[in-house]
Amino acid sequence: MLINISSLIHKHFIVTTFACLLVLTSGYATSSDTYTSTPLILKVSKILAESVIKGSNYQIEEDVVNDGLINIYSITSEYGEVEAEGTIELHIRVAEFHAISVMEEMDRSDIFGEALGKGLMAPVKGVAALVTEPVETTKSAAKGLGQFFSNVGRAFVSDDPDQDNVAKVILGYDVAKRQFAYELGINPYTDNDLVREPLGKISRAAVAGGLVPRAAMAAIDSTAITIARVTGTTHAMKELVRDNSPGKLDKINRKKLEAMGVSSGLAESFLDNYTYDPYEETLLVGELEFMERVKGRDKFITVATGASEASVARYYRAVVQMMGAYHTYIDKVKEIRNIRGILHLYKADGTIVILSPVDYVFWTKRLADRLTEFESQLNNSPKKEIWITGQFDEQARVQFENAGWKVIENAEDTLLKDI
Repeated sequence: MLINISSLIHKHFIVTTFACLLVLTSGYATSSDTYTSTPLILKVSKILAESVIKGSNYQIEEDVVNDGLINIYSITSEYGEVEAEGTIELHIRVAEFHAISVMEEMDRSDIFGEALGKGLMAPVKGVAALVTEPVETTKSAAKGLGQFFSNVGRAFVSDDPDQDNVAKVILGYDVAKRQFAYELGINPYTDNDLVREPLGKISRAAVAGGLVPRAAMAAIDSTAITIARVTGTTHAMKELVRDNSPGKLDKINRKKLEAMGVSSGLAESFLDNYTYDPYEETLLVGELEFMERVKGRDKFITVATGASEASVARYYRAVVQMMGAYHTYIDKVKEIRNIRGILHLYKADGTIVILSPVDYVFWTKRLADRLTEFESQLNNSPKKEIWITGQFDEQARVQFENAGWKVIENAEDTLLKDI
């Protein structure tokens, strides 16, 4: 088993601290012996469908550790082992394993074999083109010079880990990588080392051999590609990431934040937090943008700026996607509010709505205490709703309902179709 249970609580404290679920309620009469102790060991066969548990190139281990809110999954494969903090991240990792399978099939195809062969001569070919066609090549280079410096500029003045080196940018490698990732339904800036290597390999081959990613994908089994794209994100935002460099995305997102009323200083702090890669950053900002006329979007950015690791950044992105879906498909909301770091929606009739992508909620003392703290800040006993993507333990459900919360479980299909 991959997970070191003894270090679990410390490792995932940040995630559960930020999880808005932790901070919800009012004076719960619960004796100490009725609280659930954590961590707990759950069985994946009782949680997930068999089609998710095992794929052609991966297997999710049977034992799943739960810290009271979040499931921690161990995934084994022939390439190595990875851990997924929460079901949201698990879906991302499963999509990446499908993508690896697709990329391996492309690697074996004749069209990619030829491209890889051409790649051996790519640097020489580039130099020759500048010598034999100096006028035309110079015109083409000058045309996109401004965009080129926009792309590589951040790499010169920062420690942004999402930038490729200048040579790769010049060769168009970063463009091919984004295009392949889009077709595969994955994040081109993924922090999963198992997928980075094959994604880089096919991107270099495509650039060297002059292959268009979509044409390369057409050379293999389309069923595998469809599987790889099952879990995605908002379509328009995915296209934005595909078509723009990190530097250009930074400018686009900055402009959007300013239009929402986010101060320039706060926008700068958020955009400079490299915990958010360009993909996560763009999806989060884009979702807030779609919540037009909703007040308090700057409050979301204020809290989200505090994310200190990638799992927390993904959590906030999922929260705002749930908020956007609620506003669009369930009921219009008036404002996003923040009580001591707990982001929630406020409706015109005074209803407050907590939305959280958590997996299995157990009634722990920590949850009860934070819940009491949250409700102590509420006025006039408002209507209260809580929507989660997973489910509540029976005891936790009873405690919430007795305190006047409307509880909605398994909200993933309704509020988080794209991840």
